[in-house]
Parts: sequence; structure tokens; C-alpha cells
Amino acid sequence: MTPALSIAGVTPDRTFVPADRGELASIVRELYAAGKTFAFAGGGTELDLGNPPRPLAAVVRTTALDHVIDYSPEDQTITVEAGMKLTTLDAVLAQHDQVLPIDAGDRQNATIGGAIATNAFGARRHRYGSIKDLIVGVEIVRPDGVTAHGGGKVVKNVAGFDLPKLMVGSLGTLGGIASATFRVFPTPGATRSVLVQTAPDRPFFAACMDDRSLEPLAVVHYPALGGVVLTFAGLAAAVEAQLAHLATLAGAHRTPFALLDRTALERCAATESAVRTSGEWRWTARANPVRARSAAAASVPLALEVGYPTLGVTLASAGDGAPMENLVATRGSSIVFRAMPQRVRGRIDAWGEPPPSFPLMRALKTNFDPKGLCNPGRYVGGL
Repeated sequence: MTPALSIAGVTPDRTFVPADRGELASIVRELYAAGKTFAFAGGGTELDLGNPPRPLAAVVRTTALDHVIDYSPEDQTITVEAGMKLTTLDAVLAQHDQVLPIDAGDRQNATIGGAIATNAFGARRHRYGSIKDLIVGVEIVRPDGVTAHGGGKVVKNVAGFDLPKLMVGSLGTLGGIASATFRVFPTPGATRSVLVQTAPDRPFFAACMDDRSLEPLAVVHYPALGGVVLTFAGLAAAVEAQLAHLATLAGAHRTPFALLDRTALERCAATESAVRTSGEWRWTARANPVRARSAAAASVPLALEVGYPTLGVTLASAGDGAPMENLVATRGSSIVFRAMPQRVRGRIDAWGEPPPSFPLMRALKTNFDPKGLCNPGRYVGGL
């Protein structure tokens, strides 16, 4: 028997694991016809995200939907089922020296559908953009069990309603993702990372970001390491040229920097993974890109933090004993809690104040799910 999942603190009565996309649609259709509430899940890596949904009769897991539907390396597009794990997709693309630059905290278990539904992102978003910039097409099962398609299999497809982008970050409230098509990229020939002993609010950081000779793949602030890690990727000669230019800039600003070896890189990766996956409290804070630390993390002394300064986003986590009162009281709409202790669920809104676009969000939810059966209550404003 498949073990039951807890979704934002709520355990569904039953778990279904469809063997293929046709069975996925059939299960959803039967649940909808019976008026039963249900949710979708993949690898289960982001089940703490959101508010507790209303009681769920069932959860539908897509983990068995893990096949490649179509792959055209020459066109740099791939279509896969929603249950495929990111590491599995990595292995498929690696055979053709290609990559899909989607980052996740638990890459071993995170699935493509889950990454889309939660709008997963990480350091590589600095260069490649978000999932909305990578997704080309999508196949979904609507809350009534009808299969629908949006987009296509070519990068320049712009016809019709942009269903693929709508599904990004929808958290399974508009339907279940069955498959998706993405644009993929060549694997960089060389990758080097440098720890610069500076902070995002210092002149040297601004000089680096304004210098057109520097095109980092990723920019990550690690307060615990005392600096910012710049990662450069591409042709080996181009990477070496950028490192030499960075050395000249650093010398002019008298700012120390050092190339990171494998051990240091593993430490950075472990820090990001810990922020994303451990700690009873985990949150995302929007902050001014030039600030050294988010006000949110600074108000919680015990917080572990990783910042993406060029994105204006900080991820942070803390244990249950951390002093969270001030953060909770003053957060407004700038902070989303990705996890919180069970004892406070239902008393603290994970999303904060709904955005100005909330009436449109509510109208979309009503159109897609007029009965309100699909993951009800988990999303912004109780959608």
C-alpha cells in the first residue's frame, strides 16, 4: 500500500497512483463526478508549502508517469511526463550534452510536475530565467477529468491562451500536470566558481554586476561563508577570461576572492539544501536586490540564509525554537512561509496578504474548478 502523504498538515483519506496519463484522467473524472475533494502530488518534496487544504478525500500521485514522450536534441526541446524526477531527466539530457536548468532542494525526489506547480527555482535562474521562460507546452487534466493541452513542441509557439505559464506556480489548484515540453540548453564546457568576500550592498558587488565583461551563470550570497559566490560557465577560454577580468576588478577594489574547490562547492550545495529542506520554519522573502541581508532573516538571529541578490529573493530557515514573533507580525505580503510547525498551521497564513491580482486569480479558479474540489484552500486567499 502506498503510504499516506500529509499535505500542509492534512492527510487525505486515500492515495491513487495512476499507471499512465489515461488512468490519471479517469481517476480525476471519477473523483469530480462523486463530488470528492482531491489534491495532486509528485515526489512529495514541497508538501509543507501552503495553507492546510480543506479535508481531502484523495491525493493523486504522478510518480509512475515518468516516461520521455518526445526528445529532439537538434531542436533543443524535450517532452516528458510529470512524474519524471529531475535526476532522471538530467541523465537523459546528459547523453546529448544538454541540460534543463531547473533547480530544486531535493533533486533526487523532485519531479517535473512538482517543479512546475511550485515554480521551483535556484541559482541558475540568474541566467536562464524561471520555469515560465523554459516551458514550451503542457498537458493537464482539468479538475473535471478532461485532458487539455496548451502551447506546443516548438520554442516560438505563441498561439492561443498561455496555459503552460498559467500552470507554473499554480500548486495543483487548477488541475493536474500530466506532461510538459521544455526548451533545453547545451551543457557548459567549463564551470568555475569564486567566493568574493563582499556583500550585495558593497560597491564592489555593484561594479561586478554593472560590468558587461562579466556574465555569471549564478550569483548567490552566503552570509555564513562571508561573501558572494559568482559562478561562470561556458567555453573554457571565455570562463578563464572572465576570471582574469574579475581578478583585475577585485584588485582595484582591494577585495579578496578565491576559487572554490570541490569541497567548498559541496559545502555551498549543502547550505542551500539545508535552507530549502530542513528547519521547522522555512520561508522566502522578497528584498531589495542591493541589500546585504533581507530584513526578514535579520530579524531571526538563528536563521540560516541563502540569498539571490540579483533576483531580489532570500531563502531562510530556522528551528521551532527561533524567535519568529516579530517576523510573523510585520511580514505583510513580502514573505511566504514554505513550512511551519504543525502547532501553528491554520493560525498563520502561509502566503500573507493576497496580491492586487487576487480577483483575477479567484476568477480563474472558479472557471477551472467551479465545484472547488481541486486542492481546496491551500493556495493564496484560500483558493
